[in-house]
Amino acid sequence: EDYRWWWTSFFASGSSAVYVFLYSILYFSSRLSIDKMVSTLLYFGYMWIISILFMLLTGAIGTISSFFFVRAIYGSIKVD
Repeated sequence: EDYRWWWTSFFASGSSAVYVFLYSILYFSSRLSIDKMVSTLLYFGYMWIISILFMLLTGAIGTISSFFFVRAIYGSIKVD
């Protein structure tokens, strides 16, 4: 048995936060016209926090759904 599937399922579903942060960089460079350094740091600081929270949310959802899936498939096996 591989007991490390918890972390794999968490990071597999939580990796979509990388996309959110990379898209915020693209959005910053193409659409926003922020010139001041403090505003830039605030933008990327808040986007970092939002990306971390998004990773925690999607990672938790992925881990919980994987847990119930593994529980369902191993619960149907008969052991004699």
